[in-house]
Amino acid sequence: MLTPGEFNEMPPQLQAELVLKQGHYLHHIIRGWCKIDLYWFHDFYVELWFLYDLKSIGLVRALTSHTALEPYLETIRLNVKT
Repeated sequence: MLTPGEFNEMPPQLQAELVLKQGHYLHHIIRGWCKIDLYWFHDFYVELWFLYDLKSIGLVRALTSHTALEPYLETIRLNVKT
């Protein structure tokens, strides 16, 4: 299984391709000039940072701590059925 560290060492284009094909989109936030999409990928979270044109990816990174999820907690809404 791929670890976040191994993922972060891959070329960005390959990272984005894998996440867009195999990841599960969860949520997005807007930060300045970027739309940041959050994905669940294998056993960790990944961010795709889209530039202002919403076509170019400026950054891909696996999140390695739970504190990195805090910006999403302000706006995410989950429908949990029991």
